Amino acid sequence: MMFVGLLVLSSIYGFTRGGRPEQIGAATLVLGVLASIAFSHPVTRQFQSVEAGMLTVDAAMLGVFLWLSFKSTRFWPAWVSGMLMAEVAVHVMRVTMPDVVPKAYMDAVAIWSWVAQIILIVATTRHQRRLHRLGADRSWRN
Repeated sequence: MMFVGLLVLSSIYGFTRGGRPEQIGAATLVLGVLASIAFSHPVTRQFQSVEAGMLTVDAAMLGVFLWLSFKSTRFWPAWVSGMLMAEVAVHVMRVTMPDVVPKAYMDAVAIWSWVAQIILIVATTRHQRRLHRLGADRSWRN
């Protein structure tokens, strides 16, 4: 329940106070959580084997954040991309190490989602500071 609260808080803040990169990041994080829920195994079987649906969602999100890293003027999408690479690596490791305890697999995938929400909050705050200091904050590279 705390994660949902953090997701709502960070996303609303990113949507209302962020620039276009923060808004795209917020939308990607929200849609990623919803898609992960929709495409994961039923609760009774979650994390018992590779969560292929979550792996697919994480890989798609990685693509969006890599795109933001290359096209936007922001550095924070590179951090989120790195975390998503770690999530994808955890899924791949589950394939190679099927005896991993399901709770460990779940925690290793979930931790990065918490950090991504905090990064979005920090990124949005930094965007607001640049706006106040400079009067503008260019979002995209030329």
